[in-house]
Amino acid sequence: MARIAILLNDRCHPKECQWECQAYCPPVRMGQECIVEGPNGKPVISETLCIGCGICVHKCPFDAIKILNTPEANEAEIVHRYGYNGFRLYRLPTPPRNGVTGILGPNGTGKSTALRILAGLEVPNLGNWETPGRWEAVVERYRGTQLYEHFQRIARGELRTVVKPQYVDRLAELDTTVEGLVAEGGGRPAGPILEQLGLHARRGRKLGELSGGELQLTAIARALATDADLYLFDEPSSYLDIVHRLEIARHLRRLGETKSVLVVEHDLALLDYLADQAHLVYGEEAAFGVIAHPLPVRSAVNTYLNGYLRDENVRFRTEPVRFVAHPPRAATGRRTRLNFPRLVKQFPEFRVAVTSGELDHGETVGIVGPNATGKTTFVRMLAGAETPTEGTPPEGVTVSYKPQYLKATQAASLRERMGALASDPTFDLKLFERELVPGLQLEGVLDVALPDLSGGELQRAACALALARPATLYLLDEPSAYLDADERMAMAKILRRQVERQACTALVVDHDVYFLDLACDRLMVFRPEGDSAGEGVGPFPMREGMNRLLHQVQVTFRRDAETLRPRINREDSALDREQRASGEYYYEPV
Repeated sequence: MARIAILLNDRCHPKECQWECQAYCPPVRMGQECIVEGPNGKPVISETLCIGCGICVHKCPFDAIKILNTPEANEAEIVHRYGYNGFRLYRLPTPPRNGVTGILGPNGTGKSTALRILAGLEVPNLGNWETPGRWEAVVERYRGTQLYEHFQRIARGELRTVVKPQYVDRLAELDTTVEGLVAEGGGRPAGPILEQLGLHARRGRKLGELSGGELQLTAIARALATDADLYLFDEPSSYLDIVHRLEIARHLRRLGETKSVLVVEHDLALLDYLADQAHLVYGEEAAFGVIAHPLPVRSAVNTYLNGYLRDENVRFRTEPVRFVAHPPRAATGRRTRLNFPRLVKQFPEFRVAVTSGELDHGETVGIVGPNATGKTTFVRMLAGAETPTEGTPPEGVTVSYKPQYLKATQAASLRERMGALASDPTFDLKLFERELVPGLQLEGVLDVALPDLSGGELQRAACALALARPATLYLLDEPSAYLDADERMAMAKILRRQVERQACTALVVDHDVYFLDLACDRLMVFRPEGDSAGEGVGPFPMREGMNRLLHQVQVTFRRDAETLRPRINREDSALDREQRASGEYYYEPV
C-alpha cells in the first residue's frame, strides 16, 4: 500500500488561510515535521510521516490537498514526477511498429504527459524531481524492455516524431495561414492533404478566422503532412462532427498501415473503430496516473465500461455502464410541453430552415448532423440570441442556454458566482450545491478563478450553472466538448435526471454517439442543402432519427455482444451490407 500526498499548487493560497492543514495535523501536534513551509511559501507534506488520517484534506478551505492510499502505484514503475507533492505518472504506452494504438482514460491522469515523453519533447525524471531528467538515465532504466530501442533512438536524435496538440484553439493566436501552417510540417506537399480534409477552399485564411472544427482539421493536416516515424494525436475529434470524425479515423487507419500511430481519444465509438489495441489509464485526477498494459481495442473499451481491470485487479467504476440493443418504447400519454413553428434564418451566404415541431414534458431531444447545417443557429433562435428571418419562437417560454464556445470573462471563482446568485430567484442554489456540484465533480474547482479552469472544468461549470436555472426549455450546445468519457456519461445521467424530475424539456447539440444514446429520447436531424443552406427536421423517435443521420454519412452500427454498446461496422463488411439493405443503421431489428 503506497501513500501519496498531493498539493494542488493552483488551489493553495497560504496567505488567505490559517494553515489549517498544519494546525490540525496529528503528527505535527506530536512534534513531528509532517507539514512544513516549503521554499515557495506553500506547505510540503511528508509522505513518510503522514498517517493518512485525511484531516488536512477536510480542513483545507481550498480543497488543495489529496491524501491517497493506493495499492496500484508501484514506485519502481514511476516515470515522471512534478515536484515532491506533485502529480506522478506510472508506466508508459508502447508505440507499435505500425498500426494504431489508443489511449483511454480520465482527464488529468497523464495521457498528454505520456505523449510528450514518447515524442521526446519532455525528458522523464524517473521520479527524481529535484534534478532534470537525462536521456542516458532513461535509456538505462528501460534496458531489456520494448521501450529501450525507442528511447535509444530519441537519445541519438534518430527518431522523427510529430504531435497533434490537444488544445487546437491556441493555434488561432499564430499569425499564419492554413497553408502556411500545414507546409511547416514538411515532408509531404500541403495541397493534396488540404484537399483530402476539405480545407482547400480555406488554404489562404488566417488561423484566427477559423472555427474550432477548421482549426482541428488544420492541426491534423499539419501532422499528416509531416514525414515522421511516430505520429501522436491528442484528442483529434474535438470540435468535429460525425462526418469529419469518421473521415479522420479512416485517414489515421491508412496512416497506421505503414507508420506507428498513438491516439488519445474520448469518443469510444471512434476509438473502437480506428485503433487496433488500447492502453487504459486509471488513477486520480491531478494526483497520479497508471497506464495499464495494452488490450485488444474491443476488450479495452468493454473493460472501461465495466470498470474492472482483471489483469491488475483494479476496480475504477462502482457500476458498469449499460446500453440497450433496442430503441426506447414510444411514450404513452405524451404531454406536449411546447410547439415551435417553422423557423428560417437568412445570412448573406447561408440559409437555414427548420420545420415546425413539438417537444414533450420530461424529454431530452438530441440535435444531430454535420457542422455548418444550422444546428447552433436554430438553438440561438430559440434562445433569443438570433432573430429569425421567418417565424417567431414560442412565447412565454423560460429558457436556460449554454452556448457552444465558452470564455470566462469574470475573474471570480465558481463559489463567488454561487454567492452572487444566491439571492437570484431564477437560480436554484440548493440544486446546484446538492446535486450538480457533486454529480459533475466540481467540488475541487469551486475556489479556482473561472479563467484558470481547464476546458473540461469550464464546460462542466457552465452546464451546471445552466441546469441550476429553473426553465421550461434547456438549450445545451455541445455539452460533451473537452469532457473525458466518464464525464460525458455523468453529464448524460445528470441531464436526464434533471429534465425528467422537473418535467421540462432539453435540446442538446452533440456529436458523440454514446452520449446521445445515453441522454436522448428523440432526435432532430439537420442535413446540408447544397453548399450554402441547411435544413432541420424532427423530432423523430430514436430509431428513425439515428437511421436518418447515419444514412447521410453511410455508416452502420452493430451491438457488442457483451455490453450492447454500439460499434461501427467496417465498410462493405457482410453486416454492413445487410444493415444497409434493411435500412437499419443503428438498432437491431425488433
